[in-house]
Amino acid sequence: MNVLFTVVVLAGVGMWALASYTRLHRLRGQIFSEWKALDAREKAGQGTDGTRYNQLATAYNAALAAFPQNIIAGLAGFHPAQMFVSNQ
Repeated sequence: MNVLFTVVVLAGVGMWALASYTRLHRLRGQIFSEWKALDAREKAGQGTDGTRYNQLATAYNAALAAFPQNIIAGLAGFHPAQMFVSNQ
């Protein structure tokens, strides 16, 4: 019975860790995609304020600072995103 309880607890912790990693990875992917689009628009001379990128970066950084994800972020090597500041 104790072995079964231990296995269930470890499976729960593993599922939590996988869900946290998946969320952080998805947010980081959205940030990279938005950054590429911002960079392309800025190089083309189009004006942009970076609002969408900054919203994503704020959500990602908040997720990194939250209790469960900060453990996974430290182990997986996630780093905070920098905010966008236009050069124009």
